[in-house]
Amino acid sequence: MAASRHPPHPAHDPVSARPLSTDDIATAQARRLRASWLKNHARTVYVLVGLLCAIVAIWQSWRISESNALAEVRRVGAERLTLYASTVDGALDRYRYLPFVLALNPAVKQLVAEGGARGRVNVYLETVNAQAGAAALFVMSANGETLASSNWSEPLSFVGQNYAFRPYFRRAMAGESGEFFAIGVTTGQPGYFMSAPIHGPQGIVGVAVVKVDLDRLQLDWAEGGENVIVRDENGVIFLSSLPAWKYHSLGVLDEAAMAQIRARRQYNNMPIPALPFKRPRLGVPDLVNIDGQNFVEHATALKQAGWTMHYLTPMAPIRDQVVGVVAMVTVSSFLLIVFLLYLRERRERRRARDAADEAKALRVLSRQLQLEIDERKRTEEELRSTQNDLIQAGKLAALGQMSAAIAHELNQPITAIRTFVASGRRLLSLDRKDDLDRNLASVSGLTERMAVITGQLKTFARKSEGRNRPVRLDEPVTAAFALLDGQIKAAGVHVVRHTADAALVVMGDPVRIEQVLINLVSNSLDAMREVEAPVLTIDIRAEGDEAVLTLSDCGHGISPEVQHQLFDPFFTTKEVGEGVGLGLSISYGIVADMGGTIRAHNNPDGAGACFTVRLPVVTEEPSHE
Repeated sequence: MAASRHPPHPAHDPVSARPLSTDDIATAQARRLRASWLKNHARTVYVLVGLLCAIVAIWQSWRISESNALAEVRRVGAERLTLYASTVDGALDRYRYLPFVLALNPAVKQLVAEGGARGRVNVYLETVNAQAGAAALFVMSANGETLASSNWSEPLSFVGQNYAFRPYFRRAMAGESGEFFAIGVTTGQPGYFMSAPIHGPQGIVGVAVVKVDLDRLQLDWAEGGENVIVRDENGVIFLSSLPAWKYHSLGVLDEAAMAQIRARRQYNNMPIPALPFKRPRLGVPDLVNIDGQNFVEHATALKQAGWTMHYLTPMAPIRDQVVGVVAMVTVSSFLLIVFLLYLRERRERRRARDAADEAKALRVLSRQLQLEIDERKRTEEELRSTQNDLIQAGKLAALGQMSAAIAHELNQPITAIRTFVASGRRLLSLDRKDDLDRNLASVSGLTERMAVITGQLKTFARKSEGRNRPVRLDEPVTAAFALLDGQIKAAGVHVVRHTADAALVVMGDPVRIEQVLINLVSNSLDAMREVEAPVLTIDIRAEGDEAVLTLSDCGHGISPEVQHQLFDPFFTTKEVGEGVGLGLSISYGIVADMGGTIRAHNNPDGAGACFTVRLPVVTEEPSHE
């Protein structure tokens, strides 16, 4: 190649490749000065805008994370409160009949009315209480003197004591049933007293009383790590999982309340100090501060007159969670600001270098352009990597939806296991080993069922390995409706059963049949949410060599557009977040594995949907393993 005819000029225009004049150089210098001035002021603006955005992000993260945490705490607290309220009611309901039974006993009536055989009644009360498991049973005369008691042989016997000052005695003498919580003036032990009048020829001649010990409830709450208290109509805490709060009041009691407590000797004349109580924040109406600790409060009135149960969730873990989220957002925001400033400085330095290179030869400009091309290639590689990350995130999101479905299917067995464990503790305290053994067997069955549920997603890819055996069709039907009883009652659904052939024996897995029924009933309950008088009908009948189970509702029915897709995996007509479309697909696979069929159609009258499950009937007797 021939050499250039002109020597290279020290400065060239990068666009037209012509030599730069003196005016061009002066213009470029003026442009650089203006750019430098704008750069210095723009940096300040960028920093201020970035700080403002960071402050808004931090405030929003605090508000949203606290709101979400409180919403979850409130949901769990409401469930716990309902559970513990039912345990209190259940613990008392099992003894409520006893005073009336005692009042009808002829020997008791004779003792109260005519002064009969005291020893015989003592032994009778002792024998009855050995089976009932109450704290004590006793009988009082019309003047309040205890004539006989189940603890007659103990050093602190009630016999001979006068309890006419107790409200339960006065209510019974007035012809009503009486109930009252108090600390025993004889034994010093707290209990719940329930009374009934004893009627004689001339009217009420005495009172029959049962004393119930509620300490087991408080121990269960404490062992579960829960903060549960129950207060009476005066605000005195008499049941508590926190022993330090027991027999304290929420707020200072007035003189009228204290006079009433002393007159009834409800707490055996012991002092009732007030716990420091206040509501520290107006923005969280259910936030309370008790004894220097912040709690989210859930309260409900119990059936017992004046009783209120409080379930308290500590705010400290919630606050730590929110602080952790805010700290993460704060660090991320400032790192992002620093990173953006770094990018901006890098860009400005690159512009400064480009401006300084305006006077260089085309060779220098070509080198700079090559650097920019390399930078663009790196950016494209980063974009491709980001795209791959987004694809992977989509896979993880699908896996999260399936995990949510598994958690939904396991929620009911877990709830049932809690109930069985709670009743098992009670049975253990009563030394009812036979009932406890059956209770534990039920828990074992539920855990086996949970293991089966976790394997159901595999039925889409390969045949289940579940072992089928002869089973009476009414057994899984009864079990499924028992597990869904709470939801059915909460939805106000009336269940109509036509089960004349319920004793049909089919070849299948009872747990899997139960799961099919749970899926179908749950869908029916969802379909009848807006129906004024929802009715769910189940029919079991024999047709030839098949057992036919039909489940129909009065909901919105099945539209023709989606009927052919009902049993497809991940197909659902529910709102986003309410289902992942696996229930009917899993049910279809279960029924198919047992040699049966499942079909869906609308009811003939056009109101609601109908699901029909057909299973082969076997003549072999079902086994009870």
